[in-house]
Amino acid sequence: MYWDHVRAMSPAERYHKALRLNASVRAIVETRIRERQPNLSGLEMKFAVARRYYWNEPRVLEMLDEAEKSAQEFSHE
Repeated sequence: MYWDHVRAMSPAERYHKALRLNASVRAIVETRIRERQPNLSGLEMKFAVARRYYWNEPRVLEMLDEAEKSAQEFSHE
């Protein structure tokens, strides 16, 4: 029944539903991270969320580490 409902949606409806679902998941992830690390800045939170999304992708995690280091160096200049 669920998939029949999804197939009946227009591409735009499916797209918007996916955006809402992603926003909901992101909010849940941010809340969980904030509970454990309440003092994260906005940028640190973005990296923490990305790490949670890609926890099982070592190469992506390496790229995130590099990007965060660069961002920190840039912000201290």
